[in-house]
Amino acid sequence: MPQNLSQVLLLIVFIIPGFILMRVKRLAYPTVEETFQNTLVDALALSCLVHALCSPLWYWVLAGHRYPGRPWLFMVQIFVILFVVPILLGFTYILGFRRDRFRGLREFMGIPHPDPTAWDYHFRKGRAYWVWLTFKSGRVMAGLFGPNSFASSFPHMRDLYVEKLLRLDENGSVVELIENSSGALVAMEDLERIEFFEFGEVKV
Repeated sequence: MPQNLSQVLLLIVFIIPGFILMRVKRLAYPTVEETFQNTLVDALALSCLVHALCSPLWYWVLAGHRYPGRPWLFMVQIFVILFVVPILLGFTYILGFRRDRFRGLREFMGIPHPDPTAWDYHFRKGRAYWVWLTFKSGRVMAGLFGPNSFASSFPHMRDLYVEKLLRLDENGSVVELIENSSGALVAMEDLERIEFFEFGEVKV
């Protein structure tokens, strides 16, 4: 732990920007919490990236261009480097690397896909589907996964809320949308598989 003011300042300058960047990324893409040592190394590496990108601004600050008579501008510059830039980089990562157009760049740089599981990747698309849920017991349930449905995300246990249910006949064909249906909660551990169908593929 820091023992004096200079060590506290070093901690803020060389750790905080990377830590902020990591936390912003994890807000959108949760990951397994790593050990303190690994987190510290990652934060330090990301802080170096932040400082490298901000090197022109650092030069401006350290060269003494502090706007005489307006010291608050100097504080604003430091705040931008240590806090604003890491946040912007985090959002850039979130918005950029999740898109398929950046897949080649992501793979070239050796950066894994930000979604930790196929479950998260599929449900993050936010699309609506008819879903067929086959339980391990052999029972089949069908329903609508729509704008009012919900799928859990990593690292929580995978479960699903389907907002409307379909009535099926003994052959598994759709009979109708169940009137006044408010959906169902399903745990993935009870399922064998989930099948997704576009709206045009299922007649209700």
